[in-house]
Amino acid sequence: MLDIPNMVMIGGNTRNAGKTTLACKIISRFSKTHEVIGLKVSSIQPDDEKFHGNHPEQDFKGFSIFEEPDMESYKDTSKMLQAGAAKVFYIRTEDIFIKHAVLHFLSKYINNQLIVCESRSLREIVNPGLFLMMLKIEANETVKDVSAFLSKADKVFYYGNDQDEISRFIAEMHFEQGKFKMAN
Repeated sequence: MLDIPNMVMIGGNTRNAGKTTLACKIISRFSKTHEVIGLKVSSIQPDDEKFHGNHPEQDFKGFSIFEEPDMESYKDTSKMLQAGAAKVFYIRTEDIFIKHAVLHFLSKYINNQLIVCESRSLREIVNPGLFLMMLKIEANETVKDVSAFLSKADKVFYYGNDQDEISRFIAEMHFEQGKFKMAN
């Protein structure tokens, strides 16, 4: 398990659950006082490009890393730039290469910056400073079983619930001694 205490990781149980919105709010808050790097990590299955946008890639064996240059697009990575991230990266990887991809990313692009990461699968190999889960539960939608991730979450939010709760949580989060922490 990789310990990355300067990372807030956000996972969810389905697409459009509010993960990027939460990430952007956290980036907006902390980018006023720290250099924040946005990160999106996806374990790509065939034909998933339609869900993640088209990114020209820098290919490595089993994974690729893309730095988002465009603040104007519809992609989640662009939204993170708009929120104030100094840089934003997108990692596409096969499951078996996820640890190698993250180690490469950390060694090449990170030098003590704060990292706000959107990924659920990464939680299986990374112990972040904070792990947040966004859940969207609708009767007509099939969602993945995320019970193993919920047990690792520091905080769980529900899509469509009180946005004031999320705002209060973010306002009370802090970064000290190299680690993200929740309010006591």
